[in-house]
Amino acid sequence: MRIMSFLILVLFLSSVCLAQDEPEQEVGGFSLVQYGDSGEKKWEMKGKSAELEDNDVKVNEISALSFEQDQVLKLKAKEGSFDRKEGMVHLSENVVLKTTDGTALRTDSLDWDTETRSASTDEAVNIKKADFEVTGKGGALDLEQETAEIMEDVIANIASPETGILRDTGYGIRDTVITCDGPLELNYNTNRATFQNNVEVKDVEGNIFADRIDVYFNPGSKRVKCVVARGNVRIINGENVTYSEKAIYLVDEGRVILPKRPRLVIQNTNGHE
Repeated sequence: MRIMSFLILVLFLSSVCLAQDEPEQEVGGFSLVQYGDSGEKKWEMKGKSAELEDNDVKVNEISALSFEQDQVLKLKAKEGSFDRKEGMVHLSENVVLKTTDGTALRTDSLDWDTETRSASTDEAVNIKKADFEVTGKGGALDLEQETAEIMEDVIANIASPETGILRDTGYGIRDTVITCDGPLELNYNTNRATFQNNVEVKDVEGNIFADRIDVYFNPGSKRVKCVVARGNVRIINGENVTYSEKAIYLVDEGRVILPKRPRLVIQNTNGHE
């Protein structure tokens, strides 16, 4: 049974209900720690107050830390519940998940599996770091594989290389914008984000449409270095349209490379090709 080797429940009592005929216990402070087979701390969860009933622990003002090698995951929520038997944590209201590289995930509810170190939600999701922000509906996170996924209605904003910080023009337009029907797959091992189905890139230089678009991040700085469009690529710049099976957009240089015999359609002043 792949469950906890050590489980320490520390209850700091400021107000306690301990009646023999009452299965519930209310505590004013709560801390729960799990250790691995070698004695290393795997995760820790705290709360402002907690209510215990059978295998469930309901917690208010919950915060948690999950440890894996040199990575620390921080979780916060207004409310939460912990199923001690299944090792599942359900978080709700103002849920925030942060990683050591500065990435933050926000949603209204989140299910966290303490055994597999994975999390999922059916709610709207926002993932943000300094130069990259994604919103969508439904998400999954696997800390073991270092991957994340947003299921549908994906909108991603990429900061310009000049500023390196997302900016808002006041009209909801931020630098380079990528949209797709979904899913969006984020792989932190390969430093890549993959957008699928009806993908569009909106930029001051023009718009790119494709079946799939991969965004590659610099392994050191984690900033976006290039965008690669694949399958039925269409680039619109003013009245001109370029067709290709592949296009590479170099973000720092602000230019597009078309490696596979593109076809360019130029409109004249009368609207004819």
